[in-house]
Amino acid sequence: MWHGKLPQQDIRRSRQGYYGSVSFVDEQVGRILEALEQRNMLDDTLIVFFSDHGDMLGDQNLWRKTYAYEPSAHIPMLLRPAQGMNLGPKGQVAEQPIEIRDLLPTFLDVAGAPIPEHLDGKSLLHLLRSKGTDWRPYIDLEHNVCYDVINHWNGLTDGKWKYIFHAYSGEEQLFDLKSDPHELRDLAKLPEFSGTLSLWRDRMIEHLRERGEEWVRDGKLAVRKQSMMLSPNFPGYRPLESAKG
Repeated sequence: MWHGKLPQQDIRRSRQGYYGSVSFVDEQVGRILEALEQRNMLDDTLIVFFSDHGDMLGDQNLWRKTYAYEPSAHIPMLLRPAQGMNLGPKGQVAEQPIEIRDLLPTFLDVAGAPIPEHLDGKSLLHLLRSKGTDWRPYIDLEHNVCYDVINHWNGLTDGKWKYIFHAYSGEEQLFDLKSDPHELRDLAKLPEFSGTLSLWRDRMIEHLRERGEEWVRDGKLAVRKQSMMLSPNFPGYRPLESAKG
């Protein structure tokens, strides 16, 4: 199942299993760190800890992944530099939006290799060295149809606000993540937040405009009732029927 209200004991059992899995991973990471320390390699090693996605675990009565909400989309990203990298004091917390696409540029930067301009991500070393200047103001979130046609959306967030456009229905959601981290109060329909909603909607329109009329039509976000993995403007695009041939 991907959505639905389960009995409380089933929710608890599901979360216990998930937390047990997380604890197991933590223990294995500890074994890696211990082995590096025993070999006197720990302080010379750059360590990045992150995850692919989270799990709703019954929050919003949703299960599994593929959602725009924080339990599914917000992941850990911890970086422990080697001592010789001189990236400042320990325990720094960056509030700027970071994503998995930043890892490849980061590793290229660490290796002293050039970072191709076409990469979407940015080096986390640059974020630390510049103390957040010249960094992206927000990131895009997206998932094509999964589980059901209604689970199909685009989102934007700067870590403080989150805007979600549900492609199947055209419904919008807006959350103030600072005051409402569990996303329990949708602000999209409240008049006092119409300006903030318009700001994020315009950002989404600008972000998706280059994909064509299937995404933005007559200056507005277009409803998309069906799955579409690629925009016709994507380099090398071929319609599904011709791709089969």
